[in-house]
Amino acid sequence: RDILLVVGNEIIEAPMAWRARFFEYRAYRPLIKEYFRNGAKWTTAPKPTMADELYDQDYPIRTVEDRHKLAAEGKFVTTEHEPCFDAADFIRAGRDLFVQRSQVTNY
Repeated sequence: RDILLVVGNEIIEAPMAWRARFFEYRAYRPLIKEYFRNGAKWTTAPKPTMADELYDQDYPIRTVEDRHKLAAEGKFVTTEHEPCFDAADFIRAGRDLFVQRSQVTNY
């Protein structure tokens, strides 16, 4: 749900934002390769370096309620230092894709 975005016959690997999830894509590679060999397109977004600049070092992480309030104000822990997104932040409606800004998906 978070690492892979499927659009038609294309599989897109998401560039995850959390350092703890950096290598998660590797568990799916054998499956992706199988689909690729059978004709699927395979796109890998550039993996972020996850440098400190990707994260707002002053972001006040206290409670879930605080994070929800900040998110409603458009304030998130990730910055625009390099692209990052989770596939779970995308939804398809017909031929259109919609994406939301979140703690793990930047603009």
